[in-house]
Amino acid sequence: MSGRRMRTICALSLMAALAAAAAGCSDGGGEPSSAVSRASAAIGSAEASAKAQLKKIKGGANAKGDVKAGSVSLDKSGRAVARITITNKSHNTADYAMEVNFRDADGDLVDATLLRVPSVRPNTPRQATARSHRKLTGHITAQIGHAVRY
Repeated sequence: MSGRRMRTICALSLMAALAAAAAGCSDGGGEPSSAVSRASAAIGSAEASAKAQLKKIKGGANAKGDVKAGSVSLDKSGRAVARITITNKSHNTADYAMEVNFRDADGDLVDATLLRVPSVRPNTPRQATARSHRKLTGHITAQIGHAVRY
């Protein structure tokens, strides 16, 4: 694991109130501590959960081109909040589901969530908000992983 990635994981652990367990980010043998491993697993679990929910949608169409992630801010609890714009390019009102990935300044995935937006009318931009599952700090960006129109 690269030094930069290890520092990122350490920082995430600290932000997730795991500082006490992850203070050294190592168990002395160069291996990530269990707290760092849990933080990394939580990020992977969030992403996997969003992808699994999208796979459950039957008869949907790829709609990544209909969805744009905007700027990200932090709310009072420290969670990342991203403005999402959906423009339904079909001819019928449709529901949307999308995976929103939150990344840090290094481009590393720090959280992921599934956002559902019902009843989006054709050719009428609609705003929605995606929130991270946990507190994040620093420069955070949002990207659309997958999007489905159904």
